[in-house]
Amino acid sequence: MTYRFVGANFDQMHMNTNLEWVADHPDAEIVGVCDEDPSTSTGSLDDAVEEHDIPESAVFDDLEACIEATDPNVVLGCPMNSEHAEFVERVAPYDVHVALEKPLADTLENADRMIDAMAGTDGLLALNWPVMWDPTKHAVRELVADGTIGDVVEIQYYGGNAGAPPADSWFYDPAAGGGSMLDYLGYGATFSTWFRDGELPESVTAEEYVPDDLDVDVQSSTVARFEDGLSAFQTSWRMPTNPWEIEPQPMKGYVLVGTEGAISTVERGVPIRVQTDEEPEGYEVEPEPLADRFQNLIYYLIDRLETDEALEGPCDPEFCRDAHRIVETAKRSAEAGERLDLVE
Repeated sequence: MTYRFVGANFDQMHMNTNLEWVADHPDAEIVGVCDEDPSTSTGSLDDAVEEHDIPESAVFDDLEACIEATDPNVVLGCPMNSEHAEFVERVAPYDVHVALEKPLADTLENADRMIDAMAGTDGLLALNWPVMWDPTKHAVRELVADGTIGDVVEIQYYGGNAGAPPADSWFYDPAAGGGSMLDYLGYGATFSTWFRDGELPESVTAEEYVPDDLDVDVQSSTVARFEDGLSAFQTSWRMPTNPWEIEPQPMKGYVLVGTEGAISTVERGVPIRVQTDEEPEGYEVEPEPLADRFQNLIYYLIDRLETDEALEGPCDPEFCRDAHRIVETAKRSAEAGERLDLVE
């Protein structure tokens, strides 16, 4: 079977990569693209049309018209964060599968709207976290699951970039779901929760820094209190360079501390470092190749549809909803200026 994909809205620049993945999969085809408001796009519909030789008849500026004309199996969505819920509610009546770019939503309320909208359909709602296709993240989770460092008691996360491009994009609009916290805390909260096999904190304290000339934060610090320790998550749009171009200082990544050791991992080819009670001098771990389904979002979706297996971890909206409770509590804590119990 050849699965029919539509790419709708280019607010997230990742849409162009997602469409490349469709084009490269032997059992997938692009049957339509749609961009309803090019003025807010950080990706490019024009580039996608040229690269994949998409005919004019398959190019739309209205989501519903695109779906009705192309009859897709899957709709890939990259709307701005604040429009995730509305996007899913518009697509759900067509009873198709939906894959959205991270984060799950801008608020917990909107996350619930999305999950509720898909509940009465036969379609999957999947999340695309680009690092889900990184063997390092899977290797870290396996090391923890194998008991390599005992019980996890602390995770430190640092994530960000040199500023969301372009400087006048929706990323700098709080009403659109902008800011470094929503851009990157979702990574730290979601993957830390995955590493900890779903364990969530009791409470959260957070602060964010909003410069005088901007309306959104460019830095945030979040402390999550667990029964057996504290974990810390930092986000920044003030890195000297973008990590996908030149590795900045400090380097992005995770440090996990357990009762019997620690694991550190940062991006761009730096090996996983493990230290244990039995081997205090430490050692490096090279990730094993991932299963075929984890090559990218499209391979994963088609595998889930072919096997009828459930979505896993950060691809699963219910899992992401649990982790998003940390993000929601952090936003409320930063506004209230106090530690708050984890929101439900």
